[in-house]
Amino acid sequence: MLPSNGIFNKFEVFSLLIRTCMSCLFLEHIPSSTIEVFVFELYSPYTDVFQNYSTYEQEQLKDALDTIQLDTNDTSTSIQLLASSISNVFAIANETIERCKQLTNGRTIISLLGVLQTFFTDYIGELKRVVNNIRERHSKILGNEDWELFRQTIRILEICGELILAYEQFESSLVQQMVQMINEWHNKTNKYKQNDDIFDLSIESFINNIASSDKHDFLSIVNALENATYSLFPDIPKQLSKFSDECHRFSFDVVFLPINSLLNGFSKLPIWSSENRGTIVADLPSFSLVPQENITKIGQYLLMLPQHFEPFNLHDNQQLRVAFKKGKLPYLEDKELSHDLTSCWLDSVALATMRVCMEQTLQIQTLNSTGLKQLIMDLQYLFSVLEDFGLKDVGDFRDMLELLNADETTFEELARKKSARMVTTIRTMRHLN
Repeated sequence: MLPSNGIFNKFEVFSLLIRTCMSCLFLEHIPSSTIEVFVFELYSPYTDVFQNYSTYEQEQLKDALDTIQLDTNDTSTSIQLLASSISNVFAIANETIERCKQLTNGRTIISLLGVLQTFFTDYIGELKRVVNNIRERHSKILGNEDWELFRQTIRILEICGELILAYEQFESSLVQQMVQMINEWHNKTNKYKQNDDIFDLSIESFINNIASSDKHDFLSIVNALENATYSLFPDIPKQLSKFSDECHRFSFDVVFLPINSLLNGFSKLPIWSSENRGTIVADLPSFSLVPQENITKIGQYLLMLPQHFEPFNLHDNQQLRVAFKKGKLPYLEDKELSHDLTSCWLDSVALATMRVCMEQTLQIQTLNSTGLKQLIMDLQYLFSVLEDFGLKDVGDFRDMLELLNADETTFEELARKKSARMVTTIRTMRHLN
């Protein structure tokens, strides 16, 4: 069991005091071997600190993360805390690197990479927890139109982008510092030959004796950094992408679930098979029918979306673009993405609407003539709205409409070029032989 971090903090103070005191002495008149023996004796009580440096730092980072408040019972305040936490977290990470450079001349930095990865992993896990708490807090109203909540989820997406940018900047800075350390070590080796800065070099000799493996690993990693795809923290980019996915999913659900609620139960509406409306209604021409209320509500809702997606039109909103690049919107996984974020969001919601509508339609068990006419009217209305959106991937929806509209002879001709599942399902619900 390691001692508490008290000894680690004392060592930090001790090291700084010793360096300050020794800088005031005239070491050039003292033999280097004497100084080296002196340094080894002076630092030997802290051998455990060097050998277990990463463990002490891990405790430091854990304690520091625990002091950062990330959420409250108020959504707006929680989002503000998420935003402010980013600068705090990377300030802590930078302090860790600086402390390593001051106390061990950077020799133990390789052992810190795993510690920092754990620190970032824990932090991202906390961010996910807070976002999930916000989602659960609003779970009862998801499915209802709530544009204030949507704006709050957009702010969460911006925070996600800010986090990704801050992480990338931190890693880039650390890479530069590591390359600089390598160069400084080479310079210090040359200085040693000239008997300069002998106290500092004696400290390095002490560190090398108890942490010799780090230098070899350090050189290997610095060489690997020439590969553009190499990451000092290989797990973190994946975790950031997953976090961005979850934030996009939350924001998407706020927008789409009201549509999903309106489509829920569409396949089981009595109108598809009910005879209560009589033959008079069945004999009415199609142009006398109008789309059902829920369908027109969906159309009106879709047509309102562009004005609510205005934040995505801001060309200088780098955070949203970075979050979008690292994450993904539902239903766009295999699509060629536009550079216009508004178009991507409209496509995502429109595709989701189309697919859920198709799923509901293909679950209809049976259609009478009146139900068929009404269904065609509803679907044609939605199809027109989707076309107004500029949605290109509407082939399956068009196929479904053609099969519903076709007479028995034409149906069989069309069936040869359509999805087998779709053909079988529609043939059954229409009672075609």
